[in-house]
Amino acid sequence: MYNKVVCPACKGNGYIRSSWEGDDFVDQCKTCHSQGEVTTLRLKAYRKYNELKDDKEWALAAAMSEDYEETHRED
Repeated sequence: MYNKVVCPACKGNGYIRSSWEGDDFVDQCKTCHSQGEVTTLRLKAYRKYNELKDDKEWALAAAMSEDYEETHRED
């Protein structure tokens, strides 16, 4: 049997609050399926996913910065 820990996405609430263009939303947590806790195996997968996502976001930001500098370079 797997050990269970508090869900890192919703902090054990089972739902996530977010806002977009001034509107607030409450949505069920997809990481723990609104249970508030996850197995240690799922926690490892969640952390790995977030590491990969962060790496991709940094790579995209760096590429966008290079493009901006290239198009706004004073010759």
